[in-house]
Amino acid sequence: MTKVQHFLRRLLSSEAASVNDVLHTSNSKRVLVVGLGNYTHPKSRHSVGQILLDTMAVKKSLQFPYCKNCKGYVSSFYHEDTEIVLLKPKHYMNNNGKSVLKAVKYMDLTPSQVILLHDELDLPVGKYKIKHGGSANGHHGVLDTQERLKYNSFKRMRIGIGRPENKADVSDYVLENFSANETLVLDNLMDGMIALTYQTALSISNPPAIAGD
Repeated sequence: MTKVQHFLRRLLSSEAASVNDVLHTSNSKRVLVVGLGNYTHPKSRHSVGQILLDTMAVKKSLQFPYCKNCKGYVSSFYHEDTEIVLLKPKHYMNNNGKSVLKAVKYMDLTPSQVILLHDELDLPVGKYKIKHGGSANGHHGVLDTQERLKYNSFKRMRIGIGRPENKADVSDYVLENFSANETLVLDNLMDGMIALTYQTALSISNPPAIAGD
């Protein structure tokens, strides 16, 4: 191992330890933003939620050290008064809920403090929407998270990936990378999706006052 490699390994290890220490504390103003995906296909349509988190991290000059207590890669920063924690599960899509559950327990969060970012076949590339709760609509990562946390009212950003012309090809289609044209469309959406993620996080950490309070 070269001196540079040794230095980088020590740096990443120290970052991971720091992240673990910080996250293992209660914070009512903390929101967990989870990019659902397949860690073996990080650039695929299925992992578009993680692609969005990677873009957020780059814009903030953040790293994604591994958090063994969350079984995934994490980073955190403050936006206004809210601590935003980014999580990329190190699981296949249909087991992403394992990582989310471990992170929620480790950070002493409630499921209502979690936002899921995921691909959506029923929206074309270039469209995205926030959905509050509801059915997983066949999305295995959403369904696994709902079942493991026993909660189906997550705020979710549904990011359109469109459907293949042949419906029988869906399983292959979601694991393929975006085309060059699709990548360009997504790149142009990133700032808007990031802003909407921040807005949604603030709505969770700063809920409207209840009349009479």
